[in-house]
Amino acid sequence: MPRSGPFIPGLPSGLTGYFHRDSFDFLDRAYVVDWAISSLMWFAGWMIKSLPPFERDFSTKDPLIDHKHRPNQISGDFNWTVAFVVPVAITVVVGLLRRSAHEVHHSLLALYSGRGLCALVTEALKNRVGRLRPDFLDRCKWDKTLKACAGKVEAVIDGRRSFPSGHSSTAFAGMTFLSLWLAGITGAWCLSQPVPGGSFLGSKLARLTLSLLPLAFATWVAVSRVEDYRHHKEDVIVGSIIGIASATICYLIYWPNPVSYQPHTARVVYGAPAADPARTRRPNPVLYGYELTGVENEHAEQSV
Repeated sequence: MPRSGPFIPGLPSGLTGYFHRDSFDFLDRAYVVDWAISSLMWFAGWMIKSLPPFERDFSTKDPLIDHKHRPNQISGDFNWTVAFVVPVAITVVVGLLRRSAHEVHHSLLALYSGRGLCALVTEALKNRVGRLRPDFLDRCKWDKTLKACAGKVEAVIDGRRSFPSGHSSTAFAGMTFLSLWLAGITGAWCLSQPVPGGSFLGSKLARLTLSLLPLAFATWVAVSRVEDYRHHKEDVIVGSIIGIASATICYLIYWPNPVSYQPHTARVVYGAPAADPARTRRPNPVLYGYELTGVENEHAEQSV
């Protein structure tokens, strides 16, 4: 039978009954501000995207923008869905299995804020830089008589939004978050620490591979943008960096560093540092799948 938690005003009794007794102790009004700021970043990015980009001059003889317009290997909708829905589904399901509202909340907020920051930075740069896509001339359909582009207006405007790559930043923002989360929950990036063996799931290489799979998808997305002549290589590189940086910053606000020796439990961001479970509790090998056996011995030797 699940433990019945304390009554919390505004929360359904079913929630407090399913989750652990102290699962809602992390709640603080400051989280409302976090959600509001994250939503504002999403909204600002959406508003900037609707504005006309900077119109950079170009030459009809420039070979860098004279490639054929091709269909996307990976559509924007599919990329967006995978980079958001997949991390949400995996982290929320695991949080529910652990009966931790704290982990569910921090997974959603870390991903949501990281994607929002990424979208804002990406869209702002796209509109201010106004770099032409490799297939711009095919979109433009230059009219010598009018001395202007005669192609579809939407295609021409989008052709001026090459830098940085939105596909790449979106994919890496979502997949970097998922990769960091998987590395933390499996201890995959604690490379020098021993883990309990005795099963196929205990393989450190298997855990490392699992944690890197999301980044493989993001890399595929980024490479496809160059293959489709939708972006220059610099656009993809910078877009990927924006996605990685945005996800990492927001992840580390709400979750412990997956490389350091810390149990993979969501941080208590607002409250006394001593109450942070990531600093006060040793990891449970059953829950977290790894055991750092050498640390206790080191502390014992130092204290002698």
